Amino acid sequence: MLSLGLLALSASLGAPAGAATTYVDGISDQSLPAWDGGFYDSYFAGLFNDVWVNGPDSRITFARYVVQWNLFSGKYPKYISEFEAWLNDVTSIDLRPEIALTSYDGVYPDSPSEYRTRLEQILARASAMGHPVRYLEAWNEPNDQGAESASNAARFTNAASATCEADYGCTVIAGDFEDSPNVAGYEDQYVKDLDPVPVNWGVHPYYSVEEESEAPFANVREHLPNGGVGERIWFTEITARKCSDFGGNLVENGEVGQARRANWLVNTLLENVRPEHVFYYEFLLRERRQPSCESEGSDGALYTPSADPTEPDRPRLAASYIWGAGSTMGPYDDGRNAAFMPNAAQATLTGGR
Repeated sequence: MLSLGLLALSASLGAPAGAATTYVDGISDQSLPAWDGGFYDSYFAGLFNDVWVNGPDSRITFARYVVQWNLFSGKYPKYISEFEAWLNDVTSIDLRPEIALTSYDGVYPDSPSEYRTRLEQILARASAMGHPVRYLEAWNEPNDQGAESASNAARFTNAASATCEADYGCTVIAGDFEDSPNVAGYEDQYVKDLDPVPVNWGVHPYYSVEEESEAPFANVREHLPNGGVGERIWFTEITARKCSDFGGNLVENGEVGQARRANWLVNTLLENVRPEHVFYYEFLLRERRQPSCESEGSDGALYTPSADPTEPDRPRLAASYIWGAGSTMGPYDDGRNAAFMPNAAQATLTGGR
C-alpha cells in the first residue's frame, strides 16, 4: 500500500476549469480522518488515493467538510481537532478543500456580523495551516439539516461573499438546497434577499435520486435566478442509500436498490443535468464501523470494512457505478481495479454496460 505519510503536499489550488461533469469528482465524507481507525495507516485510504485520486484514471479532485459555524468559540475542542485533521489529510493527497457551515447543536448566529466573525476565524485558521479554503457553502442545507429561515440563510451568504472572495480568495456557493417538495417558496425568498447574487449554486438532489425522477431537481432549478439559465449548479452532497424511510416513503432496501439508484444518479441525472461538480456522501464509515440501517440511518456508504484490518474493504454493488463502470483503468499489482468493475448482478441493472 502507498504510504500516505510520504506523499508530497503538491495540491493544485487553482480554480477549476468550469467544465460540467458527468461523474462524481468530489468526496463529502466526515469520516475520512478516521477511516480504518486512522487515515495514514488505513488500507482504504491508500486504495482511495491510488485509484480514485492519483491513479491513471483518477476522478476525485475536491473534498467537502461540513463544519460547526462557531468552531473557534472555545466550546468545541474536539470539532477543531477533527477539522484540522481533515484539512491535513485531504490536502496530503492533493484534494482541494471545500467547506460548508452549519449548526450541529442548535446554536445559531445572532446576526450576519456574528456569522462573519466566526467564518473569518475558520478561514484564517485554514490559511495559517497552509491549506486555504477555496470554495465555501455559506450554510449547509438551510431548508433541512441547517434549519435556518430563508432570509437568515441569504444574509449569511451575503456576509460570506463579503468576506470570502475579498479577503481569502475563495468562491462562494449559494443555496445548498435540498430538493424537497417545499423548496420553491423558500428558495424564492432566499434569492430575493441576496446581495450580491452568486453564480454558483449548491443543490442536494436527494429526493430526485430516491424517487429516480428529475422533477424535484427541476423544481429547484426553475426557481434559481434567470430560471437557472447560466447558473453554475454544484451537487454539493448526494448519496444512493441502501435503505431509507425517505420522506415518509420506504424505498427499496438492500444493495441492489442502492446500486440501482447509483446507476440512475450517474447515467441519467448527471448525464442530463451536467452539473459543475458532484460530491458523494459517503465512502467508508469511521473506525471500522459496519454500516447498517439501524445504526447509521440512511446507510449510503459505498464500502464495508473487512473483518481483517490488513485485507481490502468490500465494495458494495453501488461502488462501480459511482466510480464509472465504463472507465478504463490501468493494472494494479494488488488487483485494486477489480474493486470497481461491474459484476453479474450489476450488469443486469445496466443492460450489460
